This record gives sequence, C-alpha cells and structure tokens, in this order.
Amino acid sequence: MSDKDSKLNFEAQNPAEQKLWAALEDLPRGEPSNELRRKFYSELHEASKPGLFQRLGDWLGLGQGVGWVTAAACLVVGFGFAQIMQRGAAEDDRLQVLENNLALIQRELVLDRLQDGSPGTRLKGVVDAGEIAATDQQVAMALLDRAAQDQSTAVRAAAIDALGTQMNSDVIGEGVMALLQASDSPIVQLSLVDLVLRHGNAAQVRQLQQLADEGRLHPDLVRHVQGSLRSQSI
Repeated sequence: MSDKDSKLNFEAQNPAEQKLWAALEDLPRGEPSNELRRKFYSELHEASKPGLFQRLGDWLGLGQGVGWVTAAACLVVGFGFAQIMQRGAAEDDRLQVLENNLALIQRELVLDRLQDGSPGTRLKGVVDAGEIAATDQQVAMALLDRAAQDQSTAVRAAAIDALGTQMNSDVIGEGVMALLQASDSPIVQLSLVDLVLRHGNAAQVRQLQQLADEGRLHPDLVRHVQGSLRSQSI
C-alpha cells in the first residue's frame, strides 16, 4: 500500500483542521506492545465464538436448508406425542366403559335365557351363567332357582353342576343343602350329592353323611355316599 493510500481520510473544509490532519499523518507509527497484541487477539477470539442460539441452531442443522426441516419435524413429533398420550388415556376410558357395557349386556342376556320357555335355551343360559356366577351373585341365585324348580331335569342337573364354585357362599351352600333334603328326583339328588362331595366344605359333607345314615336319600345314593366317604378317609 502506498503512502498516498495510507493517508487518513477527512472531509473537513477548515484549513486549520486540514493542517492538523496533515501533522498527524507525519507522526511516527510505532509497533503495538505485546500486551496490546494479546488483548486484541483475546477479544477477537471471544468475539468469534458462536452464541448459545447459534450453537443450538448448528446442532439442529438450522445453518443449512435441511435444518428447518429438522426443527419442523421436532415440532410435529412433539405435538403428535402429546396427542397420542392424551388420546391413549381417553381411549383407555372408553375401552373400560365399553367392557362394562358388554358385561352388562352379557349378564342380561344370560338372565333372559334362564327364563326362556325353551329348555334348550335355558340349558344354554345355564352353561353361560356358570362362567360368570363366581363374580355375580344375582346370576348365581338364578342358577339356584333353575336347580330348584326347572321343569327339565337336564336343566336342573346342569344348573346344580354350574354352582360348584359357589358352594363356599353361605346363601348358595344353604340353598343346595335345603334342596338336597327336599328333592325327590334321583337324578337331581345324584347331581346334588356329587356337588357336595366335590365342592362341599366339612360341615356340608357331615350333613350329607347324616342324610345318608338316616335313609333320606335314594337307596342307591346312600351306598354311593358311604362308599365315597370311605374312600376319601383311606
């Protein structure tokens, strides 16, 4: 660079000021000190460091065209995740309501079948009722009613067998033992006897043995009860 190019530029029209600038141009230009150099380069290095937002933008790729796609994708994914979480909770609630409604419909259907005029339909109702009687007292009582007074012996026997899981219930257990004493049908008595032998508690088994010892059961059933109890005691 020539001396002419290195001269300081000024636009002042005052002759005195022009003379001052000319005098400054003639001053010797010394080299900066080492301390001044270090300070200058240190500040230059700090100024060249990227800021927080710039570093975040570089990490997301915002410095390139694809970076905006990354940012948009993050926004869409975050929004979608929030919607899925909210929708998942709502769907769980709706699913629970649906399951409850289906259980209620199934229960009413079973109870209707147990009251149907067709023995075949009542028998199907007995089979279905046996699957939910353990968790539904009303269905269990409906089975006990079929066992006690259905006009079809097959339906009564099936209803008795379906009550097996309910023998520990006081209401069902007492109802079964009362029915055993009142029944005069050998087939119904056989179903009741087998029910007590398989699912009855100790008190119910003792009551059954007493009925057999007193001859209040069909003769063949008396021998059946005595033989079964002897085999269990061995």
